[in-house]
Amino acid sequence: MGAWIGLVGVVAGTLVAFIGQYIVRNSDSRERREAHLLEQLAILLALSEDYRNRVWEERNKVATGVVAAWDLSAYRHAEAQLRILSRDSNVLSALMSLKKTGAELGRSWRLAPEDESRTEAAWKAHRTAVDQFIAASSQVFGGKRSWLAGVRS
Repeated sequence: MGAWIGLVGVVAGTLVAFIGQYIVRNSDSRERREAHLLEQLAILLALSEDYRNRVWEERNKVATGVVAAWDLSAYRHAEAQLRILSRDSNVLSALMSLKKTGAELGRSWRLAPEDESRTEAAWKAHRTAVDQFIAASSQVFGGKRSWLAGVRS
């Protein structure tokens, strides 16, 4: 009888160890996925802000050719990864809005820089899209809107 109790104890201990490993492995995997998602969100935000800064520099004649030198391939790479990683419809919608308004800002600035009203409208629409992207991204992680809200122009 004692051998059976020992055998049941060994089997139960092994089962607990396997369940523990499974839980830890899933937790680690989820943490890595969330970290990668956060990284892609941050990269897209940084690249979008860099793009706005470059347009501002050219509009204010601080620099020339910086919009053309912007790293579009890095933006596309981060966008593709985000589209694969994120299941949140608000983030994906905000991403599409950011892409659309960014393209319009580039089009208005590069093709018709003399049309100040079109460029200004595109500038404001892109700012709104960036803010919406920040809000949607922060909701994925249960956060509130960024401390930068209301500080931007």
